[in-house]
Amino acid sequence: MSSNKSEYLTILGDRLAKERSRCGHTQKSVADELEITARTQIKYEIGETAPDAYYLHGLSAIGIDVTYVLTGTRGAAPSVEESELIASYRCVDAATRNALVQLLDGMARMSVASRKKRDFYAVRDVKRGKPGRRPKSASTDAQPEGRAGEQGSSAPEEGGTAQNA
Repeated sequence: MSSNKSEYLTILGDRLAKERSRCGHTQKSVADELEITARTQIKYEIGETAPDAYYLHGLSAIGIDVTYVLTGTRGAAPSVEESELIASYRCVDAATRNALVQLLDGMARMSVASRKKRDFYAVRDVKRGKPGRRPKSASTDAQPEGRAGEQGSSAPEEGGTAQNA
């Protein structure tokens, strides 16, 4: 059983170090923020010591995803903004909640539609960037033949202009 605990502490320490780095903290900055020694922080990260609840609560307060550190699963805890939104939602009556859900649903749909529209215009702009290449062949079937016979012969191009004329 001790090997399982040791392995878990090592994994937990690795996750702690990754998450600390991802959030832009150094070992010293975390230690200073949480009022622990740098050596204690190092012990947590190498799996020599198990962090206590007070320490984990402090990690959460400085933006570290404690759920990831403990379980390896990201995004299980809501962000500060999401928590505020949930708290506000819980403070209003049922009719207002229903209206808020409908409002957010409509806004989300508009956002998706707007994104699709922007993507559509971006694709059209790329196609407009190569205007001279498309009119050379009358059909898509003629284009591969023209490329295959391109080795010094001008016959496929003349055939293509004869079709257009």
